[in-house]
Amino acid sequence: MAEQSKRKGKKTASRRFTEEETNVVHERSLDELFAIFMRAKELEGLRERTLKDHFTNYGYFTLFLRNRYPDVHLAADITTEMIRDYIYYMGKEKRLWDDHTQASVRYKTEKKGLAATTINIRLRTLKTLFKFLADEGHIPENPTKRIKLLKTEQDTIVAFSKQQIIELLKQPDQRTYAGFRDYTLMLLFLDTGIRANEALGLTISDFYSEQKMIRVPAPLAKNTSARILPLSKRTAKMIQTLIKENSVFEDTEHLFLSNYGGRIDPSWVRSRIKTYGEQAGITNVRVSPHTFRHTFAKFYILNGGDAFTLQRILGHSTMNMVRKYIQMNGEDIRQQHNQFSPLNDLF
Repeated sequence: MAEQSKRKGKKTASRRFTEEETNVVHERSLDELFAIFMRAKELEGLRERTLKDHFTNYGYFTLFLRNRYPDVHLAADITTEMIRDYIYYMGKEKRLWDDHTQASVRYKTEKKGLAATTINIRLRTLKTLFKFLADEGHIPENPTKRIKLLKTEQDTIVAFSKQQIIELLKQPDQRTYAGFRDYTLMLLFLDTGIRANEALGLTISDFYSEQKMIRVPAPLAKNTSARILPLSKRTAKMIQTLIKENSVFEDTEHLFLSNYGGRIDPSWVRSRIKTYGEQAGITNVRVSPHTFRHTFAKFYILNGGDAFTLQRILGHSTMNMVRKYIQMNGEDIRQQHNQFSPLNDLF
């Protein structure tokens, strides 16, 4: 009886699969099985951004396969050595921007090798894909099982200085709709540390004028958990004005719109902000929406904010992730010490 209770609810083997049946299962193309993988992940409720990233990273890998292994089409034929070859290609041989049609024209360079963080982003898609295929029995073995992510340097993104922020905010021409919209968007980045994808998905209903706050709804949030972001008076006022400016468009639902009233792509915003950085003469810091996020986190702590509240605002599940956003140089540490040293209360 005890033996029976141990077995209750467990899977049992009903019949063996013939060799012919096993071969049929494994003779499916990589593209066909990727479609099955994507459908499963969509049903699991993955965010649209994550699904899009999987699709993009899969495209990079299949482009590599077409060039390096043109005869390989079946998922079961992908080997661990091919994955390692792909990693070597990305890190040593790949010319920057050569798989980005528009960017390759704008940023002509002979520099080769992607950053370890970029390689890891692309690898994560492959590891997730092939683990799924192996677990579901579509392939006999997971070729990425023994593949480890590359080691990356910690705390490499430097925040803007106060002077750089001032210069950046001077660049948008606020006499134009696009300039005023960009200025307001940068204020929101700096005031809340919000991600670019989250900001561009915000609607008027997510803005609470009286309470001076923004609500990032769960479908927009990276971790699918809604959160509230308090706003300064200036940012709230700029958003109110932008909503009035948007009334000339048919689509008045979203806060940040293009000159034609349509949705804005995050890559386009990154390009605009990078241009403002060039105009401001900023060369020692990566000028991007994500750098605004790091800048918000750093100055929030420097100005006396506590790390636990910062964690809630940034929308991170662990304090370890928050630590990566707080990067202080020697001068920052010296100023903090001068302000908070215990000796200040004694002498």
